[in-house]
Amino acid sequence: MTRISKYFFIMAAALTGAMVPAGAQTDDSFLDFYRQRTKEFQDWRSKANAEFSDYLAAAWEEFLVQRGKEDPVGPVPDEPVYYNPSEETAHKSLPGLPVPGFISAPAVSAPVPAISAAYSGNSTVSVDFFGIKGAIPFADNMRIPRIQATEQDASKAWKVLSESDFMPTVEALDNMRKEHSMSDWALYTTIKKMTDAVYIDEYVNEKIMTQMFLLSQLQYKARVGSSGGQMILLLPFSAPIYQVSYITDDNEDFYIYSYNRLNSQDPLYTFSNDFSAAEKKMNLVIDRQLIVSNSDYQLKALPSWTQYIGEDVSVPLNIPCVKFTLDYPQSDLITYHLSDVDSQLKKAVFTSVRYKILKDSMDPVQAVSFVLTLIQRGFDYKTDYEMFGRAKPLFIEESFFYGSNNCKDRVLVFSWLVKDLLGLDVAMFSYKGHVACGVALPSSVTGDSFTHDGTRYVMCDPTYIGAPIGATMPKYRDVEPLITKL
Repeated sequence: MTRISKYFFIMAAALTGAMVPAGAQTDDSFLDFYRQRTKEFQDWRSKANAEFSDYLAAAWEEFLVQRGKEDPVGPVPDEPVYYNPSEETAHKSLPGLPVPGFISAPAVSAPVPAISAAYSGNSTVSVDFFGIKGAIPFADNMRIPRIQATEQDASKAWKVLSESDFMPTVEALDNMRKEHSMSDWALYTTIKKMTDAVYIDEYVNEKIMTQMFLLSQLQYKARVGSSGGQMILLLPFSAPIYQVSYITDDNEDFYIYSYNRLNSQDPLYTFSNDFSAAEKKMNLVIDRQLIVSNSDYQLKALPSWTQYIGEDVSVPLNIPCVKFTLDYPQSDLITYHLSDVDSQLKKAVFTSVRYKILKDSMDPVQAVSFVLTLIQRGFDYKTDYEMFGRAKPLFIEESFFYGSNNCKDRVLVFSWLVKDLLGLDVAMFSYKGHVACGVALPSSVTGDSFTHDGTRYVMCDPTYIGAPIGATMPKYRDVEPLITKL
């Protein structure tokens, strides 16, 4: 833990009473301690902001803009593949290739210390985050006068913001994040919506500077840059982002977010040091689903699932969540597997599938076979480009909302049911142009399999329509996949 992190932690603990026994908060000595530490923190923050303002005024460096990274899986087949028993060959059992790298679920971040400056402005900004509404304080003295995309103007803008009554805005954003369980990207989106409401469309530079400042005060790494006469926002992420241009500084990728299309011929200038309190990268794993009211749910019937389960299947869908993830940045598939599933959807799906398994007295292997058939037949097959005109892996909620998906999305739904409902170990098999699954099943279960970290995973392909457990698509029968334990 760095010195700054320790300071934030100590302050947060002190302000919540975590460092004193119960009942001690009313003691005069504690109040004196609180006031002293509050003043120390305010002084430290003021000093850090003043130093960073001076730093922004120094000459920025030119960086090479790199084209967005490509998803290593690449485009999936245009049509599903149907199982033909006559094409079966001898089963194989091979060691798999370990997948390089692995991201983990986001750690719980320390709260932003609740230290408010006197709020002199009377302005608030109404923010509508896909149906989640809030009024965010935005002091009059936070409004940046018109600026150009230069080092000097960036410094002036930071000075205006840092000397304003900005803490109520920071606290309100942090409280909104906590109240609705917003992910990092949801928090950034809220900040963007707020700045879009504060400034008219032409005030791009002012929006970008405000976004960067607020993210930095919330302890996220963020930079601004200049290209073609406009400010751009530069954000680092905890996992690779695909199809978004970026720069690299000291082996760290910063992805470019701008309001207007950049000219590839224009150089990009920025600085190399982050604000001293900013230590977090954007983590795209949705560790908790958005908390919304029951009125924000929409009930959707699943006729194909009804056919296979034998009773009516309708699932509640968190509509703000579905709308929010429509434009979610594309990242590694593991990001989607690590993300949380809406609790109401989970309960409805699990109840229906469990009903069928118990009704038919299925053993674990029969249950896996049933779930495999359910995912093969329960969704229409469509590529991302058919559905959205671009590459877009689906979160589990989206597969049920759209009713269509492809191999990447089917593996996600299948592995979720097998792992969380049936309690079996699952691995993802990644090929160029395709993704399948492996399930840890008894040695008596025959079929194609791969061994990973001492566990044998039998092939289960939710996109190989009609294929039983252990059957591999003919195209990939002689290809060893990259294996990721889920």
